[in-house]
Amino acid sequence: MELHAWIAVATLTATIFLFVTKWIPLEATALSIPVVLVATGVIDAHQGLMGFGNHAVIAIGAVFIVGAGLKESGVATLMARGLEQLGGGSRTRTLFIIMIPACFLSAFMSSAATVAVFLPAVMVLARRTDTPVSRLLMPLGFAAILGGSLTLVGTTPNLILGEEVRLRSPDGVGLGMFEFTKIGLPVAALGLVYLALVAVRFLKDRPGEDRLRHAQSPEELARSYGFHDNLYLITVVPRSPAVGRTIGEIGVGRKYGLTALQIHRPGGLLHQYIEPAPDQILEAGDEILVEGEAEACWRLSENETLQLGVAGPQVVERILARGVALAEVTLSPHSQAIGSTLRKLDFRSAKGLNVVSLWRRGKVVLESIALLPLHLGDAFLISGPPQRIRELSRDPDYVVLSDQRSLEDVRKAPLAMIILALTLLPPVLGLVPLAISALAGALLMVGTRCISLSGARRAIDWRILFLIIGTIPLGRALEEQGLAAILGDAILGLQGSLGEPGVLLVLFALASLLSMTCNNGASAVILAPVAAQVASAGGVDLHDAFLAVAFGATCVFMLPFGNQCNLMIMGPGGYRTLDFLRAGSGLTIIMAVTTVILLTIM
Repeated sequence: MELHAWIAVATLTATIFLFVTKWIPLEATALSIPVVLVATGVIDAHQGLMGFGNHAVIAIGAVFIVGAGLKESGVATLMARGLEQLGGGSRTRTLFIIMIPACFLSAFMSSAATVAVFLPAVMVLARRTDTPVSRLLMPLGFAAILGGSLTLVGTTPNLILGEEVRLRSPDGVGLGMFEFTKIGLPVAALGLVYLALVAVRFLKDRPGEDRLRHAQSPEELARSYGFHDNLYLITVVPRSPAVGRTIGEIGVGRKYGLTALQIHRPGGLLHQYIEPAPDQILEAGDEILVEGEAEACWRLSENETLQLGVAGPQVVERILARGVALAEVTLSPHSQAIGSTLRKLDFRSAKGLNVVSLWRRGKVVLESIALLPLHLGDAFLISGPPQRIRELSRDPDYVVLSDQRSLEDVRKAPLAMIILALTLLPPVLGLVPLAISALAGALLMVGTRCISLSGARRAIDWRILFLIIGTIPLGRALEEQGLAAILGDAILGLQGSLGEPGVLLVLFALASLLSMTCNNGASAVILAPVAAQVASAGGVDLHDAFLAVAFGATCVFMLPFGNQCNLMIMGPGGYRTLDFLRAGSGLTIIMAVTTVILLTIM
């Protein structure tokens, strides 16, 4: 080999060593690669900077925002709440209830974000079903990883390799949006069955180490505080003197001691759900959901000629789906609210939140809570807009006990799903490249406020982007210096004894090994030219070679350190490295064998 080839080998070796040891930040290592390669003349400056203009990098950044929009708009939260409602029965049924929605959701958003949203719900479900959390969290994390292999946008390696195929194909067509699904769906199905029936037997009963083991869902809070007991639905009839007046003018809170939680205003096909501010003017047909004593509701109804009804059991789900959040709050040790009453504090007007019930000395207090002096140790259930609860959590007088991840405003969830469909459809139909479509989807998510501008900034994982930008020139250097051809020819040498399945299995194994030891994005970039060489030498179809690398890069089950999902569940589940090796080995074999067989016969 020539000098430049040896420099490329040395750069690759040093890169892998630094990725594994993490002596310096991964992004610093990655961005050093093009500097070294250009400075030593291995590649020119244009090739060194090609990562910044790569379509896959643009698409990945935009997909980060689209996926975060699904989370912030409440799509993931609604799925997690549904998980809690359906949970129960046998442990096997509970596992499938957890894994199937997590697998589906991670096909369209970050697997780590999926685990983050589902984690509190699984903690609640574990406590409710008396199941050790260690039996549930690893299947959750593995299911999210499997889901990433279902679509082009499901994981970073898929996006990188899809773009590499486009650049190398004679027709300029890359891997399609759902080309991964024909392999990924059978792999995921077999993987979920294995996790539920076999892998769970390798997991020992261990207590979790995370504060979320005590988390309560909004529905559980409602039950523990007796939220349902004092809920009433008051309808404003056309002849009522309340028509045209405000909530403050008729004295819902001040005169009757009631708490207005939500106003439902029917209107043909469009239904409005309005925050009941004191200056909100009432119209005929308005349905006001109030909390308080039955006698006070009767007096209000009689005095204002209103129709009174009892709220149904589905009321909590309805208000949670319409922009109202529930949270548990207590007083800080030096709170200025101690000794005062909610009425003196003017809590509703000052904080924009309603206190619907109080927990004191192990009992729920529902009557006249606005007049009770507050004591240290009191906890109360509040309702209101999620952003108001987040603001309260920053007030030094109060401590919000509920997990902040349960406070998403889910009213924009349907809109976020529509934007996701609009993002995926054009590339599927071949109308525009994914990078353009994903950028449009990200802009729509921000423009429609499915995600805040600050949330969009936080959603972009610059570490991942810099890592890919830096390693793309390394892949080009390996190809130009003939190193990819050498490795590719060595792999093809196995074809005589192992056949095409053996070649695909080696590509899969190399990608999996690199992903577990350093990073799956870097694994895809480094092995892309090797897969291309294997295909160009006539051994394997181009798409099959790249799909083998893609699924191998996703196969990171045996070690906890190569994947964010594994790291996120390690502490809460009380896992050790040996647990991942025991449960993940079988899943790795299933994924490898199934992938190779399907690629060979399809």
